[in-house]
Formats: sequence, C-alpha cells, structure tokens
Amino acid sequence: MVAEDFSGRALTDVVVNRVLLIEGDTETAQSMKTLLESQKFTVLTAKDGGQAQSIFVMRKPDFVILELILPGESGFEICERFKQADKTVPVLIVSEIASDDAKRLANRVGADGYLVKPVEPELLLSKIREIAENSWWELHSDRPREDRRVRFSCSCGKRFRVSPVHRGKQLTCPECGEPTMVPVHD
Repeated sequence: MVAEDFSGRALTDVVVNRVLLIEGDTETAQSMKTLLESQKFTVLTAKDGGQAQSIFVMRKPDFVILELILPGESGFEICERFKQADKTVPVLIVSEIASDDAKRLANRVGADGYLVKPVEPELLLSKIREIAENSWWELHSDRPREDRRVRFSCSCGKRFRVSPVHRGKQLTCPECGEPTMVPVHD
C-alpha cells in the first residue's frame, strides 16, 4: 500500500527520486541501474567508498543501495559514516553475504534494510518503497519515538510491525521459519 500526499501522487514518488547505488561489480551495477531507471528513479553510481562519499556530500541522495564487499573499505563502514552524517537518508544493504552476523552488524551500523543477492526485481522495488515510506513517516510523525511500532521485513518478504521492546531481539518468521532480527535503530 502506498500512501498518497495532497496532490494525489504516490508518496514514494515524492520521497525517493535520487538513488545512490554503491556496487563494485560493473555488471550488477548496470542491471540494477537499468531496473531503477525503468521505475523513474534517478540513479547515481559509485564503485567504492571514495566515490560514494563524494556523491553523498555533493549530490545528496534520497536513498542508498549498498553492497558490503567493496574495494578499499567495507559497506559497513560506509553505512556507518553515512548514518553519522545524515541519519534521515535510508540505506538498504543488498549483498551476497547471507550470514546472520552480517545482518546484525548492518543493523548496528544503521542500515534500514538487508537483502541477499540475487534479489528479485519486485522484492527490491517493494523494499525500497517500504523503507522510504517508513523513513518518511518516522521523520514526519509527531508521536514520541519510543511509542512507535518497529516495522521491518524478513528476507522472504513477510512484513512485521512489533512493539519497541523487541528491538535487537531475534524472532522466527512464521512464513519461512527463518530467524529474523528486529532492528535496533529506526
């Protein structure tokens, strides 16, 4: 479900326009860029942390898609630096690393979502929309932060909305049976 603003436009049309895609593999970067551009996103690409930092500062993106395995520095370091600079820019990790430890570390450094490659195009697009909408509502909600429900998704796509007391805890997804971490940070 996509929320609508006063002009009737879909909320994600307003929230996400410029996407920074940080991917070391040229072929993967090109296919993801093509997919995103077909959905009318403006896509800026970077192959390492240096390029990503320059783009983040000079052409502030609305959304970041980040691979963890990059030359020079890891995606974890880049994510943490971006979140320290501006915590309102959502970061989605899309990586070949499928370990629970990597997912927990991504959560600790501030990632807003995590998907394991290969990712179906529909899942990637729905995750971008979900994270963007959650970030927008988080930023514009007038309720105290501690009263808000935690929203997140399992890697299978099942969506959850749980009490803040579950932050940092592991839940079992009723759809796929996999353990899923409740995000610590919004």
